Amino acid sequence: MEIRDYRTGDENKILELFEMVFKQKMTMSYWKWRFEDNPAGKHLIKLMWDNEILIGHYAVSPVWLNIENTKMLSALSMTTMTHPDYGGLGVFGSLSNALYKKLEEELDVKAIWGFPNNNSHYGFIKNLKWNDLGQISHLALPSSKLTGSLNDNIAMFTHFGVEHGNLISKVTSQFKVAVLRDKLYLNWRYVQNPSVPYDKFEYRQNGSLLGFVVLKKYPSKIKPDVFDLFITEIGIEKENFTIISVLISHIAAYYNQTEAILHTWISLFDQRYILLEKLGFIPSSKPTFIGVRPHSEMMNVLTDYRNWYISYGDSDVY
Repeated sequence: MEIRDYRTGDENKILELFEMVFKQKMTMSYWKWRFEDNPAGKHLIKLMWDNEILIGHYAVSPVWLNIENTKMLSALSMTTMTHPDYGGLGVFGSLSNALYKKLEEELDVKAIWGFPNNNSHYGFIKNLKWNDLGQISHLALPSSKLTGSLNDNIAMFTHFGVEHGNLISKVTSQFKVAVLRDKLYLNWRYVQNPSVPYDKFEYRQNGSLLGFVVLKKYPSKIKPDVFDLFITEIGIEKENFTIISVLISHIAAYYNQTEAILHTWISLFDQRYILLEKLGFIPSSKPTFIGVRPHSEMMNVLTDYRNWYISYGDSDVY
């Protein structure tokens, strides 16, 4: 068996293994968007082969982090796969050690981080030197709190400009660690994604951008004709945060979804958390693990969850 880096053309075997392991397809357009067109870099993938059979895969996605006001490279842990006929042979552990060695020693990646699920959490913490940051609660606004009213200051937009990046940078500046959400990243993440349509609403007053939200719609598990609305980004500073209620009201009216539920992630240490709480957002659903394998010199900063700005948009799931 051989471990090596991704080579051009391997994506066909990768997609075949993905369908075999997860019983669903990943489109080629999505793979290219995530692993070739990522503005932070491409192809951080280790593969294990048994002759011509792809038996293991571990990929991370490069992400620029703003760590204490310095742009540094990190890696978002993503797809891990082992061929069902090769379980119990330590495939994942071997791939992880090989990939992490390259990331940390050759590329000077400052943090490998992500959102382990219940099946992988133990292995990441016990065997791969990850540190638990905490558990993220999903906040939800109950449908009874939603009232719809359109507002003339709010409109949908299609692409992000410099002002959107500048605004959300002000939002994240209270934290020591945050994904660098500049214009390039925001457009790649929410406009160029070939598989997921995101709706984007902005609030302007006298031409000035005061806030925006990005959201993704999911069919409700309770009523199939109703959408649950997942807010992936909240680009509103604390001093203007009262407009979130106006945006929520506008969104409810726009979709005519009086029974919809709004969901979001926001850290308890975010100054805006208590303002969402005042609006009626409450912890909901199962919490999500968040963890990090930090570069040794960044240990104290990166292992303290209070330092991290997190939104749904940081996960590849939402």
